[in-house]
Amino acid sequence: MITLQCKLAFESREEKEKVLSLMRGFTSAQRYAYKRLLEGEDRNELKKQIPGMFRINTRYADDAILKAKAIITSCRERGQNPRKVVFGGRALFEKLRSHHISEKKKRAYKREWREKRQGSLYSRGDRSRRGNLNLRFLFEDERIALRINTGDRDYVVARVIRSVSRKKDKWIDFLCHLFIAERGNEYFPYTVELKLKDKEVYAFVSYEEAIPPKTLTRDRGVTGIDLNASPFHLAWAEVDEDGNLKSYGRVDLSSLIGKNKNQRKNLLWEVAYEIIELAKSKGRAIA
Repeated sequence: MITLQCKLAFESREEKEKVLSLMRGFTSAQRYAYKRLLEGEDRNELKKQIPGMFRINTRYADDAILKAKAIITSCRERGQNPRKVVFGGRALFEKLRSHHISEKKKRAYKREWREKRQGSLYSRGDRSRRGNLNLRFLFEDERIALRINTGDRDYVVARVIRSVSRKKDKWIDFLCHLFIAERGNEYFPYTVELKLKDKEVYAFVSYEEAIPPKTLTRDRGVTGIDLNASPFHLAWAEVDEDGNLKSYGRVDLSSLIGKNKNQRKNLLWEVAYEIIELAKSKGRAIA
């Protein structure tokens, strides 16, 4: 799963306020769903209640319930009590309660806490709904934009601000997928979450990267690798399709000792390249 970030720019203050109001409604719905789920209420019943209570559509309501359920599950998996969760962050909440901070810091903490507590909107990806029903990226006047469903067939279209930092930037990959999908009706699901930070709205889009098909399988055998600490080296061994040993060797890794992070990274890339080329030359998979 790849997640990319971009900033949103709105045509007017009124349109931005519409989105902020929607975000407040969504987060309120999420907190409400969280409490009701802890009380044992049924998800389907909540889906009926929430849209009218918080003025969000059914899809947003269901996503709010799923987000709430995910927090509960995460707490339980970590051995934490889900009833002690503080939306907006416990650390910030404790800072706000402190009497030993200046009024200026207190205002800054309060704004940050409110943004984390109220500034979120989430929409799951859906292939059958052109990628995403409520938060959809589209090309408009040769620019990329995000169409935000604010309810009752009302939409806010925000301009996407995102520079490309390098040739292999995944943002290019996402836009290419999006362009092909729009032209050929071959849509792919992508999930979008809006977050408010320092009074600005950011969008985080997540999608599954297309994995290229396997070209090397175990049909011609396997190259097995293993790391050993003393002496520090990578050992490899090749077996054929019947499991018979064909060859073996080692790559010394002592050159990594005493190097900084970037130097180690480059050296490891060289080692990885060496092993991959060895496996490719024999048409074998790597284990």
